[in-house]
Amino acid sequence: MSPEKSSHFRVAIIGAGPAGSACALALVQRGVSNIVLIEASDFSQFCIGENIPPESLRLFQSLEIDQAFLREGHAPCYGSCSYWGSEKRGYNDHLLNPLGHGWHLDRRKFNQFLARQAQMRGVDLRINTMLKEVVTTASSAYELHLATHTAGISGHSQIYADFVIDASGSRAVFVRKCGIQKLRAEALICLARRFAIKDAQLEKNGLTHLEAVQHGWWYAANLPDKTLLLALYSDAETVKRLQLQQVHAWEAQLALAPHTHQLARSGKPLSTHILSYPAPVYCLDQLHGANWLAIGDAASACDPLTSQGIYKAISNAIAAADVIVNKREVHEFSHSIRTQYQQYLATCQHYYRLEQRWPEAPFWQKYHASVAPMQTPLLPHARPV
Repeated sequence: MSPEKSSHFRVAIIGAGPAGSACALALVQRGVSNIVLIEASDFSQFCIGENIPPESLRLFQSLEIDQAFLREGHAPCYGSCSYWGSEKRGYNDHLLNPLGHGWHLDRRKFNQFLARQAQMRGVDLRINTMLKEVVTTASSAYELHLATHTAGISGHSQIYADFVIDASGSRAVFVRKCGIQKLRAEALICLARRFAIKDAQLEKNGLTHLEAVQHGWWYAANLPDKTLLLALYSDAETVKRLQLQQVHAWEAQLALAPHTHQLARSGKPLSTHILSYPAPVYCLDQLHGANWLAIGDAASACDPLTSQGIYKAISNAIAAADVIVNKREVHEFSHSIRTQYQQYLATCQHYYRLEQRWPEAPFWQKYHASVAPMQTPLLPHARPV
């Protein structure tokens, strides 16, 4: 990007994932123009995080993109099947949900779809662009120094923004440059691998699969590109001790998860290595400041066991647009994010306490240590079979 393209924007959004793009869409709906959406990637890489609940349709309707989303052809998700707390299989399905089923997303395609919808509504989308430096100007606007790399050509530019929204996910690039800290809890590592599906019945299953094991838990989902995603979630110490990022160790653990292993038998690995993703759990010590706001995973991130990350991100985005446009009390917005974060933590703590089969395993000892009983019957599986 050349220096002559430097501009002054009313709102700059860092990150064009679900939170950032949804916020741009919500702002346009509320009459805000002159928005720039800054994305470090080009949407070409595989992304983890693909499950959204039926209630997501309400959010898409509020953004007026529901019909366009449905035309994208993502795979239906009819609920979850889990082996948690015992060997008995349980279900938590969407059969009685008035909105119907949820979805297993092609996450790369979904992110690109949302960004494209924002761009179609007049938002300035800048891909392959990274935020390098933040300077506060005398007029309280922000001078953002950007670096762009496209087709082997690098460039630098500066833009000015009256308001900045950090929607850059767990990287939280804007708030970190402003000195904001993360208040962390225990974090997981996701070790994933995709398989080409051979079994037509498995492809039509449409259920998220969970299985607790001695060193963590397994997740499986059928993706719209006719692949099966298998992921082992464990803590960093266990991953390091058992070398779970190595294919042979990962496969050895898979063999010890009988129900998940059965799914893998019907597919062929698409890579010779294991994809590793951090799954941090934290909330920022400060969620807003002078003309800036953090939303989505930049503001707080919780255990993926809740499967609420994308829904939370889009909900945050819509609420953030109201804060900016309607001058809604920003402290109320921050309070709602902190309350939501505490609720997620309590739910996850309850889930982990339900699993008592490996009391001597370091992973489960860690996740049981600070867990207090809950009275609310929040189960990863609703009824045993």
